[in-house]
Amino acid sequence: MLPVIPSSFTKGRAALRRVMATATAMFALAAIAPASSQAAPMTRAYDLSWSIHVSQVARDARQAKVWIAIPQTLPEQRVTRLEIESPYGHRLVRDATFHNQVAEIDVPNPPDSFTVSLLAHVERAPVESRPAKLSSKERALYLRREALVSLSPRIHAIADQIADTNHDRYEYVLSNMEYDKTAPGWGHGDSERACDVRKGNCTDFHSLFMSLSRAKGVPTVFEMGYPMDPKGETAQAGGYHCWAWFYDDAVKHWTPVDISEARKHSDRADFFFGHLDADRVTFSRGRDIVLPGMKGAPLNYLPVGAYVEVDGKTQSEGVGRLLTYKSSSLPPPRS
Repeated sequence: MLPVIPSSFTKGRAALRRVMATATAMFALAAIAPASSQAAPMTRAYDLSWSIHVSQVARDARQAKVWIAIPQTLPEQRVTRLEIESPYGHRLVRDATFHNQVAEIDVPNPPDSFTVSLLAHVERAPVESRPAKLSSKERALYLRREALVSLSPRIHAIADQIADTNHDRYEYVLSNMEYDKTAPGWGHGDSERACDVRKGNCTDFHSLFMSLSRAKGVPTVFEMGYPMDPKGETAQAGGYHCWAWFYDDAVKHWTPVDISEARKHSDRADFFFGHLDADRVTFSRGRDIVLPGMKGAPLNYLPVGAYVEVDGKTQSEGVGRLLTYKSSSLPPPRS
């Protein structure tokens, strides 16, 4: 099977613990030993059942195409038993830049509404820093300016005022951003807006962190997924969560951060610099994503639901998702 993510993300073993740097472990389904007493060492299993419902399709439409985000296979995330139920032709494809795998559905002469159903089993382990080599092509990708990941003079000026460490940039965003989904414009991951209003959700927090990091020559990448409740959920219509990774040239490691969760749970702020718990599922990586065959503009990020085009034009209205899942904990790895 082809890798779902760039090779620098998929190689080998889990990282040495960031603080102690004394032990390594195979990183497949094994839970990683935490570097903090607050870490959640449990590996989770999720049985997902979700559907994408497309409505409000024009009566004279000749062709609809739907690209559905699916859980990605990663070192910390194993995906099995993926099933797609649809009366229409479908296939699995990958975007050329970030290698996200998505389900592509072709619907000729579409009805005014239709539904695609999916199933998957996901096993997710906690994750911390991990070693990787970064090619020059990957470095350029993870340092690039993106539509809403700004590298403006203002961003550079702010980055220059912060002590030049990854932790200081993390603390800057944590201290200066308020988790708020009421101020207009939240949720787009616009780092310039984040500088203006200092409010937003996870996309806004991590877009600002990415801009500040890239301004100082630190590669970063964005991940989009779904927050998982260990108790499971039934018929959830919305919701998503995102986080980011930065590349540490000093130790040749990718390191995760979840600053919005740290803002909501201040007692875990230390943990979320360098660690992610298993209560999440990754559906995509990257910003400004171009899916194979799409006619519209690059996607700000791949939604955890679906992207739809009707006769080559983006359809945003009338696209919904319902997600149900059961959760269980897996036994710890054998010593």
